[in-house]
Amino acid sequence: MQRQTLIVTNTSQLVTVAEREIEGAAGPLRVIPDGALAARDGRIAWVGPRAAMPPALAEGASVLDAGGKLVVPGFVDAHTHPIFAGLRAEEFCARALGQSYQELLARGDAGIMSTVHATRAASEDELLRLARRRAESFLRHGTTTIEAKTGYGLSPEAEEKSLRVLERLRKDCLLYTSDAADELTRVD
Repeated sequence: MQRQTLIVTNTSQLVTVAEREIEGAAGPLRVIPDGALAARDGRIAWVGPRAAMPPALAEGASVLDAGGKLVVPGFVDAHTHPIFAGLRAEEFCARALGQSYQELLARGDAGIMSTVHATRAASEDELLRLARRRAESFLRHGTTTIEAKTGYGLSPEAEEKSLRVLERLRKDCLLYTSDAADELTRVD
C-alpha cells in the first residue's frame, strides 16, 4: 500500500500545541515561525522550522503552500447533532423577547418536538443535504473534527434513518478516519 504524504509549508507561524519541546518553537503553544509540517496517512509525522525539514519527507509528497498564513490545529466539537430538520430561529427570538419555553410548547408548533416531527418527515437525502451544509459550516469556522450524534428522531425507525444519513455524511466528508470509527456499534 502506497503511503500518502502531505507537506504544509510557507507558514508565517505554525501553532503546534505540542506537549513536548520542538526545535524552533516558542511559548506554551509551541509556535514555530516559518514552520512546516509533514503528515503521512493522515497523521502528523514531523513539525519544525521549514529550513530543518528532512528532504526525504518531501519525496513524492503533495505540497500545500500556506501562502505565509498562520496555521493552527483544527477545533474539535465533541458533542454535536448535525442530523436534523426544522428551524427554530423564530422560537429562539421569542425566548429572547421573554416568552418561556412552556408558553412556546403550549402553542404546539415549537420546542424540541417541532424538530423531531420535521426530522421524521424529512427524507434521507434531505437530511444529508442539511448535514452537509452544517459540515461545511464547521470547516469554514475551523472545526475539523466532530463527534456526531443522532437524537432528533426519538423512535427506532427515525434513529436508524439518522444513523444511515450519518454514515453517508462520514463517507462524504472525512479524508481520514480511525479504525474505530469504521466499526459502527448498535446500542439497543
